[in-house]
Amino acid sequence: MAEDMLARCRALEGACACGRTHRMRTREIYIGEDWQAHLQAQAQALCGDGAVTVVADERTWEVAGRAAAQALRAREVQTVVLRGGELHANADSIGQVLLGVGDRTRLLVAVGSGTINDTTRFVAYRVGLPYLVVGTAPSMDGYASSVSPVLQDGMKITYEATHPEAVLSSPAILCSAPQNMVAAGLGDMLGKHTALLDWKLSAIATGESFCEGIAGMMREAVEICERNAEGLSRREGAAVSELTQGLVLSGLAMQMMGNSRPASGAEHHISHMIEMEPEAFWEMRQLLRGQGASLHGDEVGVATLLIVEMYHRFFAKKPDRVIPVDLARWEARMRAAYGPLAEGFLARNPLDRAEATTAQEQLERILANWDALKAEADALYAKKDALRRMLEESGGPTDPAQVGCRGEDVRDALLCAWLLRPRFTLLKLAFDLGCLEEIVDEVLA
Repeated sequence: MAEDMLARCRALEGACACGRTHRMRTREIYIGEDWQAHLQAQAQALCGDGAVTVVADERTWEVAGRAAAQALRAREVQTVVLRGGELHANADSIGQVLLGVGDRTRLLVAVGSGTINDTTRFVAYRVGLPYLVVGTAPSMDGYASSVSPVLQDGMKITYEATHPEAVLSSPAILCSAPQNMVAAGLGDMLGKHTALLDWKLSAIATGESFCEGIAGMMREAVEICERNAEGLSRREGAAVSELTQGLVLSGLAMQMMGNSRPASGAEHHISHMIEMEPEAFWEMRQLLRGQGASLHGDEVGVATLLIVEMYHRFFAKKPDRVIPVDLARWEARMRAAYGPLAEGFLARNPLDRAEATTAQEQLERILANWDALKAEADALYAKKDALRRMLEESGGPTDPAQVGCRGEDVRDALLCAWLLRPRFTLLKLAFDLGCLEEIVDEVLA
């Protein structure tokens, strides 16, 4: 799939009918047993005999970090091994990596998955160096992305970063990942269903640029992962490799679109609430209950099932008017949900409902395309049980309680998640139209 994936991306490069100019910057995707040779070749091409800094954590150092450093032994190699339990891309990890980048460093090599990749990518961008990644788990879709979500002052903020020059791994490395990380990767991929529908919804309601070529490529990647879902429970090499390549393709789609639209919608907004620091929202509640933080892909998978249900409820109603809302009451709700983080979120994404005329225009555009949108929502709802079964069979959670969220936690997430990002999704549309609360109550009834 890797060569086909790259060929498909290259076919979409250049000026597009969607109004964007697509460009793929990652040079190579390789998943095979000869990954060390490819690492050597990439390092030689990128920095010659220059020094390399290898970044890992304690687990990924043992899985592939030591082998990566050994493969690069012909040149000066510096290592940064992040230590501790639950690591995040935050000021602490970024600072450690920055301190490990020597004056002679000409290339960074990230050995890991989410946190390691996000941290290394951010640092590479800030110091102006190329980087590549040796993936150690099929757990998330950010390998080929060019942005880094970073925890800052308790908030998860997405920063511009750089692309990896190459993404390398092997089936043996990937299959050694814990099963829960494999399940998380599947959850992240299944989330593309609602992300793509949110993207199309926004294109119709707001005129946002939408690329059918990139969307189609993502749909095919999801379908390939779904066909291999059964093999993931046994960590079959072919199934895990296909999942990983689908996750990498998701990052390439973001890279080519210039944003995360092809891969992230309302389901990710809900997940990001869970990932914030202890004084914030779901994760705070998890910690108070003595639970560890859940995996991003697990959260996305659970949230996807909820958003599928919300789409079903929305298109069962066919709203015919914009319902006024009490902004003061909503602001109070947001402040209660986000606690001390509320001020920061409200400053970045003001609680400002679309003007009545704008909301009415959005509604009219949706109604004009109602049948086609409803058909997509209905088709997705018909798959809901199958999506749930795939998650269960892979060992992933399907219920909010399994990621530490119960009762009002879930309700707060569905009502308040849209404030996290200034991005149009079903949640924001329902808020603008005044029917969000009604739909949420029906979903949770």
